[in-house]
Amino acid sequence: MRKKQARLGRILAGIVAGNAAGGLLWLVASGLVRWFNQAEFYATFPSLFLVPMAIGYVAMWIWRPKGLGMGGVVLGTFACTLVGLIGAWVLLGEGVVCLVMVSPILWGGVILGAFACSAVDKSDDRLQISIVPLVLIGVVIEPLVRGSQTGVVTDELVIQAPPRKVWPHVLAFPEIPDRPDYWLFRLGLPYPMATTNAGNFVGAARACQFSGGAVFEEVVREFDPERRLTFDIVKSPPDPELLGHLDAQRGQFELRDNGNGTTTLIGRTWYTLHVRPAWYFDWWTHQVFRAVHQRVMVHVKTLAEKGV
Repeated sequence: MRKKQARLGRILAGIVAGNAAGGLLWLVASGLVRWFNQAEFYATFPSLFLVPMAIGYVAMWIWRPKGLGMGGVVLGTFACTLVGLIGAWVLLGEGVVCLVMVSPILWGGVILGAFACSAVDKSDDRLQISIVPLVLIGVVIEPLVRGSQTGVVTDELVIQAPPRKVWPHVLAFPEIPDRPDYWLFRLGLPYPMATTNAGNFVGAARACQFSGGAVFEEVVREFDPERRLTFDIVKSPPDPELLGHLDAQRGQFELRDNGNGTTTLIGRTWYTLHVRPAWYFDWWTHQVFRAVHQRVMVHVKTLAEKGV
């Protein structure tokens, strides 16, 4: 009984120590980022790779005398990750959807850190301790040298109606009655509901209304009737799922007359991504924007084909 209690206590100690180390590194890196006036990174994890590795490394350093085995390490690192996610939600105000997105890569980093600790010579604690400053340096430097990732997401949809019937619904459309089918929308990510238009000219104000009262304020920058509508997104809602992570900068609808009574509707969104690793979050960004495009464009298609 005492052995089981001691084992459990050791596991809990590793979880607490690992997350404490990760939290300390986060504070150090965030403080330096803020000191160097890069506040746009302050709302994000300074490193979504090195900080989780540090958590797993410290936790494993405490666990290793108990010989947890592969299964125990996997469960222990999962518990470390869960505690870290809860801490980010409670202390940093991170959105639930954002944490769901980030959880796989966080857990992977924690596991990698645990295995890195195991790979080091267990008989030489000095070698293990010497790695800590290297991790600290990496966590501090990484957010200071990274840049923003820009890109554009493009989607197409064929509508069984000519451009003249599609165009009015591109300019503005009433509330979409259908429930969202994208799983992140159902989990709480804001999704498009309606669009209002203050005028059909360059400089006119627009507003894209999302669920939960979120509103994206827009200004028309290109107005080519029945061919192209381009607008800048001048103000985004202060949603925790977006704040400091992602900026949608410009949107566009292009209508291509297919010459047979149908129209190819093309939707584009330009964005800037502020979090790393870019390859991971850029994939998520494309999935989310495509879900937004799909919901709006399918609604436009329905209205145009009904001749509303």
